[in-house]
Amino acid sequence: MPRNRDREKRAIVRRDGSACFYCGRPRRNPLVMSIEHLVPRAAGGASQLENLRLADTLCNKFAGRRPVADKLELRAKWHMAEGL
Repeated sequence: MPRNRDREKRAIVRRDGSACFYCGRPRRNPLVMSIEHLVPRAAGGASQLENLRLADTLCNKFAGRRPVADKLELRAKWHMAEGL
């Protein structure tokens, strides 16, 4: 059975707000968003709060297992495109 990660998501919302880390679009219910690991678990990234962000499922899937620098560059490009 999948783990309920609502507690982690609420902690991330308190820290970062309820917008997608990548596209910056705010969500009314951030609990439906996915948890993004900046350093992917496949690359040894921890599931600690410092490494976690909330992202829309499609944005998270698109970012995939890219290195952190690439993810941050992707985020900057999307924020510029959205005028954030």
